[in-house]
Amino acid sequence: MKRSLLLITICLVLAIGAGVKWFSSIMVERLPVPGEVPGEISVYKEVNTNRPLSIAEVSQLPETAFAVREDCCEFGSPKGPIWLRFRCTNDSTLSYFDKTKTRFFAEIVNPFIPKITYFLLNSAQKLQDSVVTGAEGFTFYERPDPTSRNFRFPFTLAVDSSAQIFLRIESDAPLHLRILFFEQGERLGQQQWKVDILMTIFWVFCTLFLVLSGILIAVSREYFNWYYFCYILVTTLFIQAHLGMGFKYVWTNQPALQHIVPMALNTLRLVFGIQFFRLYFDLKRTAPRFDRFVRGSVHVFLATLTLQVTASFFGNFQWAFYPFFVFLMLFCVAMFVWLLYELLFKRRTQLSALLLVIGLNFVGVAATTLQYLGYSPAFFDVTDNLLTIIGIANTFFLPPFVIVAFFLEMVLVFYFSVRRFLRLIEKNQRAELRIARAKTEGLNALIIGAENERKRIARELHDGACVNLAAINMKMDMLREALADTPDLALRTLNIAEDLDTTYRELRGISHDLMSKALEKKGLSAALEELAVRIRQAQPGLEVQIFSNYPLEEISGLSKIHLYRIVQELLGNVLKHAKAQHINIQLIEHAGDLLLTAEDDGQGFDPKAIASEGIGLSNIRTRAEVLRAIMHLDSSPGKGTFVSVEIPKEGL
Repeated sequence: MKRSLLLITICLVLAIGAGVKWFSSIMVERLPVPGEVPGEISVYKEVNTNRPLSIAEVSQLPETAFAVREDCCEFGSPKGPIWLRFRCTNDSTLSYFDKTKTRFFAEIVNPFIPKITYFLLNSAQKLQDSVVTGAEGFTFYERPDPTSRNFRFPFTLAVDSSAQIFLRIESDAPLHLRILFFEQGERLGQQQWKVDILMTIFWVFCTLFLVLSGILIAVSREYFNWYYFCYILVTTLFIQAHLGMGFKYVWTNQPALQHIVPMALNTLRLVFGIQFFRLYFDLKRTAPRFDRFVRGSVHVFLATLTLQVTASFFGNFQWAFYPFFVFLMLFCVAMFVWLLYELLFKRRTQLSALLLVIGLNFVGVAATTLQYLGYSPAFFDVTDNLLTIIGIANTFFLPPFVIVAFFLEMVLVFYFSVRRFLRLIEKNQRAELRIARAKTEGLNALIIGAENERKRIARELHDGACVNLAAINMKMDMLREALADTPDLALRTLNIAEDLDTTYRELRGISHDLMSKALEKKGLSAALEELAVRIRQAQPGLEVQIFSNYPLEEISGLSKIHLYRIVQELLGNVLKHAKAQHINIQLIEHAGDLLLTAEDDGQGFDPKAIASEGIGLSNIRTRAEVLRAIMHLDSSPGKGTFVSVEIPKEGL
């Protein structure tokens, strides 16, 4: 069932993409395309490469020598110079031309063309202007318009006049380009600020993503995510370099880098992306055979990068890109086959979302590969039509769909990373809860054992030693009566009986301290009152007050014992150390919680000066921890001591 649902989903996504492409194509047919050359583009390939043709010779060639290109311009491997010819007219009868404008641009969208010669012929077929420029052997500022990342040629055209533009293009590498025609005010104004807004949004989003990803990686400590961080960073740089921004701003005087840097960045981003994929899905454990293939692919890509850099030092290095392209396509196919196998046969549905991410990445790889092979990826580029619909000329050499796919890929991976981080937090919280529960259960077991041992010892003292002492005391009374005629012996016997009675009372007190019968039979409130009475008897000068507005009868089980022992320890500490005259114990209800406070007017102490807490305070903290309570202690020499224990309702 899941397999069928997955296949249906894949088919549905493909159908939606095809539908959007078809619908946008229909809408574009009825709209003017911004920057479209108003006329046909003719192509002529030079046959004799030994003697280059002049512009005069080409302009005199018959029309039959030129091939008309409706969808310019894909040339594959041109194998010789190519001439492009098109006519520009400043027609005052056309509604979309401003009648007062006479300055125009011819823009060539491909920042990698090695050499391009521009010729402008007026209506009388006279040469009006010519420029030689390119991305090989020419610095960026040798272009006729160094403010543009593309090759842009400005020219003047009077109203109701026309001119012919010839472009001679020389390239040993596969060639793909687009020709645009603009009125200068429109290109530098409305079109430029629209493109600037889009690129600013892209830059801001990438920067924000990198910042958030860095924070997320630092917090989650899943350091393999740094590979994806580097992937996003390098891909962002690759997109800018592929659009010609690197040549414009960074290596303006190093034209050779215009070819090698974008491809090097493309290879590095693939390596980082593959490494992230390996570690994110733990392929070494889940798919060891495929992991070996992936690791080997990384080495192959790095080898092709080394080959490209090395070949660049020998001039003609375009051939070095082909091994990369071939292996890249094989790798992408292998990735898709493995992923579909895992989804359809092993039913690892958690990889279904990855299918979309890899699909987006594959589209970008395929588009750039087609461009470097000299072909246009426009047949699956939906965004080109969308740009036309909103009135933006496509001045990007990199297909806009690749940028959009990269944008969506970032959003998806960030979403998956956040989900993984939240699951990790939830997992850690569950682990901490289990540890805390185990610790509480361990403490409870320890305390239950201690309480049971207290009960046993108290019972044995009460039923054994105390009974024996009482019996011995009775025998001493009988002996004293028998020795009434001997006053000296009777007095000694009386002293022994008094010592036995004192010992009996001490053992009885120890028995009550170990386990209060009032706590078991009458409840916590009565047990605390009995405890106060015994403290007053132990130190007659000490005034003990206990106040409570909390329903103590509702506290049962271990919580009742913990609370009793805490009060017992507090009173015991006052009795042993404080030398106090008054001690106030309060059990106050606050928002359903219990606040236990103990305040005395004794001699106090400096908590910082004590190397370690005594057994009494340590026992109080342990029992407070079991009750999930918060303990505060405030004391200073000569000012008494104040202790508070805040016990939440769920701890009782």
